[in-house]
Amino acid sequence: MENLTDKQIKTRWADIKKILKERQLLVYRVEIPIEKWDLYMHSTPSESEVNRIYNVIQSDRIAKTLRIKNELSKIVGYREAKEFSKRAGVSDTIIRDILEGKKEKVGYDVINRLEIFLNAILPDFEPSIENTFNRKIHTVDAIIEITANVNKAANRIKDNCLDIIEQTKSGEMPKDIFGKPLEPTYSLRANIEWLNELKNQIDLLWDTYLKNKQQL
Repeated sequence: MENLTDKQIKTRWADIKKILKERQLLVYRVEIPIEKWDLYMHSTPSESEVNRIYNVIQSDRIAKTLRIKNELSKIVGYREAKEFSKRAGVSDTIIRDILEGKKEKVGYDVINRLEIFLNAILPDFEPSIENTFNRKIHTVDAIIEITANVNKAANRIKDNCLDIIEQTKSGEMPKDIFGKPLEPTYSLRANIEWLNELKNQIDLLWDTYLKNKQQL
């Protein structure tokens, strides 16, 4: 049995409460009586009760990770992990570790994302009932982040154009940090490549979650 200090117990309980607030249906799984919900949320239960709930949550994460692994193995090979990581919004390292059994328990944020991804790819796969993350939340959040970067890339390209005009007027070549001359379009090319990568991310997101879908 793990022996924890009072401070560690309180920290563990704070982490558990955060999880339960985000995944409220877990309350039923960990068997907290509804009439005691307020008491549990505003105080710290006994060490044995904190550890009981903690262990139930760990077992739940293990079961969900195994379920995800079994479904991922049907569609994702080791070589495809990087491509699918972009679609799911989860690192390819985590996906490989799940497939290889190196990670038998991932966090709920990863579980949420992979369940929504699998549901988009495999319609018969149902996300966990307590998963409050959904396709709309994922796609909108991702699009907001990507388009913010598109704006940054566009602004940089505008600055590159002004720089090229000034360099042409002065006849001076741009230089790197070591003083080595660069092509006048060096920065412009890099930002155009970044913009193209962002365009590909939007296409990939749309193809995975929105194309041929009647609704989010």
